[in-house]
Amino acid sequence: MNDLEKSYDELPYFSQSFPETNPTKLEAIATFLTLTPPDSKTANVLEIGCSCGGNLFPFALANPNANVVGVDLSGVQINKANNLKNEFGLKNIKFIQADISKLSLNQIGDASKFDYIICHGVYSWVPDPIKEAILAKIKEFLSPNGIAYVSYNVYPGWKIKDVIRDFLLFGTKNITSEYEKVKKARELIKFLKDYCLFCIRESNTSKILTNSDIILEHLNIIESKEDSYILHEFLEIFNDPIYFMDFAKKLEDNGLAYLSDTNLDDLFKSNFGVEKYDKFINQEFTSRLEREQMLDFMTNKIFRKSLIVHKENLNNKNNIEISANELSKINITAYFYKKDNEYFNIEQIKMKPEYNWLYQVFLDVFPQSINFADLAMLIENDEKMLQSAYFGFMEILSTDCHKLSTYPISKIEYEVKKSRLKTTLIPYFKYFSNTANPSISLSDEFGFITNFNKLNAITSLLFDGENNVETITSKIIKISQNNCYVFEKDGKEIKASNKNFKLIAKEYVETIKQKLCEFGFLENY
Repeated sequence: MNDLEKSYDELPYFSQSFPETNPTKLEAIATFLTLTPPDSKTANVLEIGCSCGGNLFPFALANPNANVVGVDLSGVQINKANNLKNEFGLKNIKFIQADISKLSLNQIGDASKFDYIICHGVYSWVPDPIKEAILAKIKEFLSPNGIAYVSYNVYPGWKIKDVIRDFLLFGTKNITSEYEKVKKARELIKFLKDYCLFCIRESNTSKILTNSDIILEHLNIIESKEDSYILHEFLEIFNDPIYFMDFAKKLEDNGLAYLSDTNLDDLFKSNFGVEKYDKFINQEFTSRLEREQMLDFMTNKIFRKSLIVHKENLNNKNNIEISANELSKINITAYFYKKDNEYFNIEQIKMKPEYNWLYQVFLDVFPQSINFADLAMLIENDEKMLQSAYFGFMEILSTDCHKLSTYPISKIEYEVKKSRLKTTLIPYFKYFSNTANPSISLSDEFGFITNFNKLNAITSLLFDGENNVETITSKIIKISQNNCYVFEKDGKEIKASNKNFKLIAKEYVETIKQKLCEFGFLENY
């Protein structure tokens, strides 16, 4: 474990947020799946492997009545997290440096169990005794109706990535510096990419690497990642993928049970989609978990983001039936854009055209959430539309590109003397306005990353309820000129000498105004 701690101390991950782990979403998913999870707004939340707190801060800032705890092995990252906590003035969050296998509730300082436990990017990357400890601690720490989230690499998809990992480990085996390892690994990746391209071109030559096209696809993705990803995913001491059924068995051995993955694949994509294959799977494998494993084989699955509950809470359910009643218990916020009379979600995936009317409804009210029951009341006398709304909601849920909550999300636009940047977020934005290379991502309360840069954060702070757009534009022009900041338009930097500089500056301010609304950063006062 000392080597593992050294690795993360020397080259830590950039501490970003992950929307799929957000307790607000976990509560909504569990409610949708007919359970009665704790209220996330007042929940006890634990993250195992919290890094610098980037995944916890957005939730803690938005939910002052929640009690949030982050645990990590790396002292460097915990120290940074505590510094940020103090800078943000947060009283509802604490960070502890600890080995999870030795952690107790008393050590955390509160005997209360946790309603939501998050363990993202940890399970596959630690030795077997720590894997066992993680599941044991989840069982011990999780409240009776609590929800745990664990992500992990899975076979069979990781089989070919194992080959790449072994190749990089072999090529860097004599290097001790983490930075030098990554530097060498990038050289090896370029070499292997070049060889894969050669193999694809010279397919009739002997001694050709098999699956070179698939390996090349993975290498292109790996090469685009930051150094910390390459180190901890491919050069780390531990990275042990597991078959889903083996993971499910480990859960059972610890008195836990698999509920669903956060993308709800087992609900919306429970079949392969080809009748003769689905017929075979359903005949040969009666267990829901076995069918899940079969689909992993058939789709070459690489990664899972699984929700876990106490075993007794599933009551031996083999299937989860979802009705309009369950759908009505959650609120959905989703954005779509229209192109050539077709609708696409934020992942640029084309949506099914039969629900175009519903996508437009979501687009018209965005970022306000929509509840199925509220919409159903408006169209209750039209059975055809009602049925279309139900299946349209399910289609939107299946794309996993939305915000979910058990409470409604309102739309607040910026108006002088009426609304402003949330006062609780001012220290958060000040950190990003003063930091060229932040340690964490600037994210909304659902964990969605904004990609705001330093100038964006500076501009956001000017939306204080007193300044109008014209005033903000004038101020930001002076700030940009004095500090050599530049605006961008169509991917090009716009300098102060540009004849349209003032107009572009105003467009930029209007864009930030819109984003503050869309990300829910504004409050009425």
